[in-house]
Amino acid sequence: MSGELEGKTAIITGGSRGIGLACAEALSGAGANVVITGRDVARGEEAAKALPNQARFMQQDVASDEDWTRVMEATKDAFGRVDIVVANAGVSSFFTLEAMSLEEFRGLNDINLKGAFLGVKHGAIALREHGEGGSIILMSSVMGRISAPANTHYSASKSGVRLLAKAAALELGAEKIRVNCVLPGITHSDMTAAFDEVAMAPAIVPQKRFGEAKEVADAVLFASSDRSIFMTGADLVVDGGLITR
Repeated sequence: MSGELEGKTAIITGGSRGIGLACAEALSGAGANVVITGRDVARGEEAAKALPNQARFMQQDVASDEDWTRVMEATKDAFGRVDIVVANAGVSSFFTLEAMSLEEFRGLNDINLKGAFLGVKHGAIALREHGEGGSIILMSSVMGRISAPANTHYSASKSGVRLLAKAAALELGAEKIRVNCVLPGITHSDMTAAFDEVAMAPAIVPQKRFGEAKEVADAVLFASSDRSIFMTGADLVVDGGLITR
């Protein structure tokens, strides 16, 4: 619904491309002030300029506690408060257990799981300041519920994100701070560009296609808005039925 986030301010990590950009477009289109973060300054600034409402890009390493503090303070300086945090930034790679180095395991989890933890931590602090509650959304994956060969580290990170959301929801619920988790299936993005949709989708997805970033963003918009006011600790699965098999 247009305007339903009017007066709200959202921070979206990894917001300059793919699902993150679709989330930024959806929340901005609903009236929110949006801060998108990422590492690529040129891409991020271009993305922010194209959003329909007030928006800014801030460079951020989501695994850095100091960067989270800086982004939160800069957001409050720009827009007065924080109401919504979408911890979307994530990476993927493919390694068998035998081939995976400890550095690869740690590096992926620094972004996917540590970044989500810091998003919840700093998001809760910022939302607590105005005392009106708000919404924190963590981007997990269907791979947090199931797994596939060469995905041990990715599944470990995304299942950790799911339970992080549930634990945080328990801890923060009395303060009207909602923490929910979105689980996309195979979605068109840079991460899945090499996947053969014609060969894969009919075999594993009941709807026989990959998802679109906007379809995931619609779930994030719902979780950001008062339409989900009595929902916390939930998994919003957007996968065309993939994990029903």
